[in-house]
Amino acid sequence: MNLPQGRLKTANIPDQEDGGGKNPPKSVDCTKANPYFWRMDKLRLLFSVFFICFFASCSEDNNRVKETPRSVTIVLSKQNSSSSYRTFLENIDPTITINWINAYETPLTQLTVDLENADGILLTGGVDIHPGLYGNAFDTIRCGTIDIKRDELETRLLDYALESGTPCLGVCRGLQFMNVHMGGSLHPHLPDTLSDIHRGKDGKSTEHEIYVTQKLGAIDIKRGNKSATVSHHHQGISRLADNLEAWAIAPDGLIEGIRHSDTTRHPFFIGVQWHPERSDPSGSLATPIGMGFLKAVLNETGVKKNTDTIEITTRERDSASTHVIIIDEAVSKKIDIQMH
Repeated sequence: MNLPQGRLKTANIPDQEDGGGKNPPKSVDCTKANPYFWRMDKLRLLFSVFFICFFASCSEDNNRVKETPRSVTIVLSKQNSSSSYRTFLENIDPTITINWINAYETPLTQLTVDLENADGILLTGGVDIHPGLYGNAFDTIRCGTIDIKRDELETRLLDYALESGTPCLGVCRGLQFMNVHMGGSLHPHLPDTLSDIHRGKDGKSTEHEIYVTQKLGAIDIKRGNKSATVSHHHQGISRLADNLEAWAIAPDGLIEGIRHSDTTRHPFFIGVQWHPERSDPSGSLATPIGMGFLKAVLNETGVKKNTDTIEITTRERDSASTHVIIIDEAVSKKIDIQMH
C-alpha cells in the first residue's frame, strides 16, 4: 500500500517502554502546558475546597450543639419572694435552661404530671414543721408559724423522690423535713436545748462555721473542710433518722448536713441546714452544693431521655485526702449525742 507522502503527525503521548526507537524516551509533562494534568489539578483543587467546606460546616454544627442551652425541670416546694434559690442555681451554669415548677401554687393533679417530668426536687426554707409529725404535738407552743398545707405537700414530694430516686436537695427547713419524714425528730427551739448561734439576736440571719466530717461523692467538698455560712433557723435535728447519715456539723454539734445512707438508689438525697443560696458564693460550702445538685439533675435528664449528658465541670476530687479538722472534746461529745 502506498501511503500519502508528507509529514506524519503523532499524538503527544509519552513512550510506554524504554528503548525501541531512535529517539530517547521523553519525560512526562506535568506542567500547565499539558491539558490532561491541568484538568486533574483543577479536579483536585475542587475536591479540596469541597472537603474543607464540609468539615468546617460539621465543626460549626458541633459548636452550635455545644452552645445550645440544656433544658431541665426542677420542682420547688415553695418559691420565695426573692427567687434566691432560682438565681443561685441559674448563675452557676447559664447554659442550662431551667423550667421551674412552684409546687405550692400548682394543683395536685397537675403536680402529679409535673413530678413525672421533673429532673430534680428542691425543698426550700420556710416556716416550722408541725411537731406532731415527730411525736411532740404539745411543742407547738415553742414553734413559730406552722403551715399544714406545706407539710402535706412536702410529704408528697419526698414520697416521690424516695420512690423514683429523683435528685432531691433540702435547704434549712428542707433538711429538717427530710429527717422528720424518714422518722427523725427536731429540737423545737434550739436556744432552749442546745445554743443560740443559729439565728441572730434580732431574729434575722447570722453566720457561723460549718465543719465537714464526711466526704461526699455527689458534691465536691472534702472531709475536713470548714467554712462560714449564712444561718437562719431556731429548730434543728435532734434525733437523726435511721436511713440518713450526717456529713456536716455546727460548732455546737448540731447536724447541719445529711444524706441518704443508700447512695446507690439515692445518689443525691442531700440536705443542708444553712443557706448556700445566701452564703458567699466563693465559700467552699455554697456554690459546690448547687453544682453537685445541677450535676445530678443533668444526669437524671440523660437517664430519662436515654442520652449522654454533658456534666458540669468540677474540680478533681482528691480521694487520698487525709486532712481532718480538730474539734474540742466538748463539741465531740455533742456530736456523739446528736448521732445516737
